[in-house]
Amino acid sequence: MKWIFVQIQLHLLLIMVSFSFFCKSLPSIVPVKEHKLQSISSDGILRSFRYYIPKQINENKLPVVFLLHGGGGTGEGMIYLTRMSEKAEEYGFIAVYPDGYANRWNDGRKIPHSLTDKRNTKDVIFFRDMIRHLDAEHSIDYNRIHAVGISNGGFMTQRLLCEAPDLFSSGYSVAAVTSRGLKEICEPPPQKSMGFIMGMSDDVVPYQGGTVSIPADPNHQSQRIAAGDVLSYLESLEYWTSNFSCKEETKSKKRHMNKFWKRDIQYTKFTDCSSDQIVEGYLIPGGGHIWPNGFYYQNEKQYGYLSKDLDTREIVLQFFRTTYKKEKLVNNNAPFGN
Repeated sequence: MKWIFVQIQLHLLLIMVSFSFFCKSLPSIVPVKEHKLQSISSDGILRSFRYYIPKQINENKLPVVFLLHGGGGTGEGMIYLTRMSEKAEEYGFIAVYPDGYANRWNDGRKIPHSLTDKRNTKDVIFFRDMIRHLDAEHSIDYNRIHAVGISNGGFMTQRLLCEAPDLFSSGYSVAAVTSRGLKEICEPPPQKSMGFIMGMSDDVVPYQGGTVSIPADPNHQSQRIAAGDVLSYLESLEYWTSNFSCKEETKSKKRHMNKFWKRDIQYTKFTDCSSDQIVEGYLIPGGGHIWPNGFYYQNEKQYGYLSKDLDTREIVLQFFRTTYKKEKLVNNNAPFGN
């Protein structure tokens, strides 16, 4: 009887340890219920988006960061993946998570199987409509509107900067290079900065250029569907610096967040000698088609960090801060000069 009692105690102890580990593993995420869900009509289509307004507002006009999901994703999924609303509260900006039509963005690749591409949805107009709606409810700073996206959202981010340079100050593409479709319809605008994070082992978007291939069935990775042609990672950097009057290049190595991974990340930065424009890129050895240090979320039982390569949130926000120039910054620690 005593042995049974000891076994029960040990079993309870293991449960407590496991539960403690489970709790500590969960990151800090602003719940979806604290985001406002909005639907608006844009180009004759009912479109939806979620956004988070920080509780502590110290400015009359707030910066805005749009976070674009990948193909098949949702704005709600980006709340969990990026955990950017936590930073919105810390730094004081509006985080916006829009939903693509049929879960995709019309990024310019003209993909035959995409309902979004077939309909040729006016996604750039949708973003203009969202900005007008946000400004009507909460006064925003039109000099500090930024976009960052992953995969399909990363391609769309570049189209936003190309076709709406009057609105977007800078952008960042994660797990996406520049598509040949975008190059055919748009020239990179002057005075707009762009950043890239790419993995050398990305099995969807090839960093060396070629054809994007997406799994036809998540359970059968060998069955692939072609999804447009893209430039290489280096060609993408060249494309976004093609309007520089003079170009200064800086290269360095960045350490992984995972101290046990000894391979360094290749960092490249181009600056325009006559302006504040910046184009930068992080190339991750062994990196896949992911948002580095993102929080993977499918359901309540499946969670975990996707990688420990880079802290994507901080890299992106500091890039937005750097590309926003102001004569006098009140708080140099804030990423948007507020």
